[in-house]
Amino acid sequence: MNVTGYRDGIAMWRAISDRARAASKATGRPTNELVRRFVYDRFLARVFADPGSPWVLKGGTAVLARVNDARHSKDVDLLRSLGNIDDALEALRAAVAVDLADHFRFVVGTARPVGGAGQQPDVAGYRVQIEAYCGTRRCEVFGVDLVTGSLMTTEPEVVRSSLPLELPGLQAPTVRAYPVVDHIADKLAATETVYADGARSSRPRDLVDLVVFARTQTVDGEELHNAIVAERLHRRLPATQTFTVPPAWATTYPPLAAKTPHCDGLHDLASAVSLVAAFLEPALTGAATGHRWNPADQSWSSLN
Repeated sequence: MNVTGYRDGIAMWRAISDRARAASKATGRPTNELVRRFVYDRFLARVFADPGSPWVLKGGTAVLARVNDARHSKDVDLLRSLGNIDDALEALRAAVAVDLADHFRFVVGTARPVGGAGQQPDVAGYRVQIEAYCGTRRCEVFGVDLVTGSLMTTEPEVVRSSLPLELPGLQAPTVRAYPVVDHIADKLAATETVYADGARSSRPRDLVDLVVFARTQTVDGEELHNAIVAERLHRRLPATQTFTVPPAWATTYPPLAAKTPHCDGLHDLASAVSLVAAFLEPALTGAATGHRWNPADQSWSSLN
């Protein structure tokens, strides 16, 4: 029996589309983003159907799981914490085959190896194409960046995702999210990386995510310091004590920030860098040890 109460995939998809349009009018979020997030949730409900499985959600989708109105992500990042990358691909095929009686099914398509200058050391990966069907309708095609070997300095965090759209019989999936301190360290390291040709990162979305973390997450200073030290060692990056970003982001950051509610008032590069520097630099120097970051007042306070 189908858990949603809709007689078939056609009726289900009509309901999804209607609710997405209504939610878009109420929130200002684009209809297609809300639909895609809903499809991601049905996919993740399968991946994390077994709470004991060694999957970890990374990337922008993990930020969205924590913060409902964070930056929209165009793909899903998954870490398999056991086995090699080919084992992970087969485990993904098995996970998405789970029938949740919700009119959805997912097909794992092509998988190509990924790597190159931006790849973290000791991290193997595939870029996997996923086709999503609601009933007989192919409703979305999206990518999954599947990796093994990513560094974690603490245990993954169990996070209950928030539903972008509410439909009868469906609950938001509970996921194992990449530890927030490691996620922050990963974003920082991405901004610091200099490639073989001398170029720096062209991903201002990492700054957007760091702003979202600074404005929404309570963070232990010692844990963040340890995560940054470990990530820099892992990527062979120097131990600098200041936060900077590529100057070219002055033109590419503002459009992304303007679409992210938690960047309100920080649409220019200088103001965003100022906040993130206040957040990260005490952790870079170790001064944040014994302190906790409070997102409400955007400052570090003593644990004593």
